[in-house]
Amino acid sequence: MAEPSKLFNFDFSDDGVALRIAVARAKFDVSCASQFRTEIDKRWNERIHRVSLDFTNVEFIDSSGIGALVSLQKRLDPSVSPLELLNPSPAVTTVVELLRLHRVFKLTHLDGAGARSAEHLPPS
Repeated sequence: MAEPSKLFNFDFSDDGVALRIAVARAKFDVSCASQFRTEIDKRWNERIHRVSLDFTNVEFIDSSGIGALVSLQKRLDPSVSPLELLNPSPAVTTVVELLRLHRVFKLTHLDGAGARSAEHLPPS
């Protein structure tokens, strides 16, 4: 199994309120979901109010991966900020939408320069 630092890159904002996680795998599934939760547990603190997951490299997600995302979303105050998935692939977007989780998560597509080219926000 790969080192956690090679699977996930955790980056906190200067004020510690925002956390950005880059997922460096093509599959966010049963093979890494437990490890993802463990790594979140190690780094979590009550100041975190915004979490973005960079899914640029993720091409597949299964029920274990979805479970890990839902678990992470439950830690956040939905009135402040939903869990944000950055650059989800069409396959990941389809799974999220089929499960109606696009009503819970924020799906954001960034263009090459890092600007938001499209956002799908959960209803308020």
